[in-house]
Amino acid sequence: MSDQPVLLVVYDAGSLAPTRLAEAARRAGCALVFVTAGTDHAREMIPTLRTVGTVVDMADRTEEETVTALKALAPAGIVTFSEFQIAVTVRLAAALGLRYHSPADVAAITHKDLQRERFAEAGVDAVRFRTVTSPEQTDEALAYVGLPAIIKPVVGASSRNTRAVTTEQECHAAIAECFDAAGGGPVETAVMIEELLLGRPTEAPWGDYIAVDCVADGDDVRPVFVTSKFALAEPFRERGGYGGFSFVSEEDERAVRDLACRAVGALNIHGVADVEIKLTADGPRVIEVNGRLGAWVDDLAVRSGTSDPAYVAVAAALGLPYETPGIKKDGPIAFHYLIVPPAGARSVRGIRNVTALRRLPNVDRVTVLVEPGAPADWRIGARGNTAAVTGTAASHEELARTVAAIESVEWIEYAYE
Repeated sequence: MSDQPVLLVVYDAGSLAPTRLAEAARRAGCALVFVTAGTDHAREMIPTLRTVGTVVDMADRTEEETVTALKALAPAGIVTFSEFQIAVTVRLAAALGLRYHSPADVAAITHKDLQRERFAEAGVDAVRFRTVTSPEQTDEALAYVGLPAIIKPVVGASSRNTRAVTTEQECHAAIAECFDAAGGGPVETAVMIEELLLGRPTEAPWGDYIAVDCVADGDDVRPVFVTSKFALAEPFRERGGYGGFSFVSEEDERAVRDLACRAVGALNIHGVADVEIKLTADGPRVIEVNGRLGAWVDDLAVRSGTSDPAYVAVAAALGLPYETPGIKKDGPIAFHYLIVPPAGARSVRGIRNVTALRRLPNVDRVTVLVEPGAPADWRIGARGNTAAVTGTAASHEELARTVAAIESVEWIEYAYE
């Protein structure tokens, strides 16, 4: 290990590639130590991680043994970009005396129902909700929340098992499916029934929600990047986002940024966080906060020339200075568009003519995420996406035409039974 300060990165599937972390580390003048958590993804990535840093594998160690090994490296900071490793990172940070989210706040950061309680207590936002741990609690929860409502896991990411319901029958069926181990979908231990925040009318392909990634150091909470969203796919699946300037007005963006920073402050987050916000007729409302960098955020920010979220995250973890941008209203618009299977699809029957997607104007890259014969299931959320299309556009009008062109290409066939 060199004389550079050491940054611990608790590594798992997440929102930042090791190559981007290496670039940020070089700019910050630090050495990377990847703490791998023993998951299949982390194990597969160890050879790659070793090309840009040192690896400390937790798979054959207790957490106490891991702490001992990490103490010997005299780390200066710690961070994770994986939703699945936030709680582990909190424990390691506390044991090593490093700044990160506090153990007292981790439950609220990672549990959507406790987030709602924090937001209400802080006067940030108030939404009717109830937590349900078995189908038998549905009637009582629904009587309090009312309809329409949205059902989502208390702990989770990527729109897994998330859907809106408008009738009691739909709600009962959806809740039962979430807890049904024989149903073939992901099984939950706790879900929320929450009042549905109704988005204001929004012209396709734009979404009625938006995300703001923020950086927090005590009371200093600042926006790093705004990711505008595309319209959701049924029932509640993300189609991706774009930036660096939004289709929404500057006034709306200022309101969204302010609300996002207040939500992050209410959770006492340290470092980077991703806030999703609904654009309603009555103003912006908080959907949820994720205590790590949002998906695609770093890529969109860099390609649009807006900011450098990877460096900001590294600098915040090490206590180094960083800069954050103001509202941007010109320049290239970078996009990350997701192609998702129809809600009724059961498998991928065939893939052809991907070249037609790659030849579209403004498209730089097409990443096919499935193979013929792969199952298709909307309930698993983002893990079921069929492809990701990235590129840049010069205007919102040009981007809208690009999205329409992407959707018009016949390149994949689904089976429905």
